[in-house]
Amino acid sequence: MSEDLFLFGEGYPPAPVELPMQPSLVSDWQVDLLRKALDGRGLTSMADRQRAVEDAVGRPVQSLRALTHDEAMSALTELGRGPASERRVTSSWDERDEDTWIDRL
Repeated sequence: MSEDLFLFGEGYPPAPVELPMQPSLVSDWQVDLLRKALDGRGLTSMADRQRAVEDAVGRPVQSLRALTHDEAMSALTELGRGPASERRVTSSWDERDEDTWIDRL
């Protein structure tokens, strides 16, 4: 029988078939961080929160648990950025109306 295998070029065991890797699911700590990020943006209604997550991952999402690990990380990055107006922190010095003696020098 071993001679027959060599005749047909099958002298070696077949190479293992690699299955495509399944994306890992979102973890509990990512869900917690996503909720905190959504709270930090002031999104309280479920529709607003869902829209923000869908915009961040680029696909419809029924719940945070439906995200993959990579999608959750992408959403956290996107939600952490926030609008430019929210990121800029100013002080009362920056918001003064008139020149001070330092400005006049």
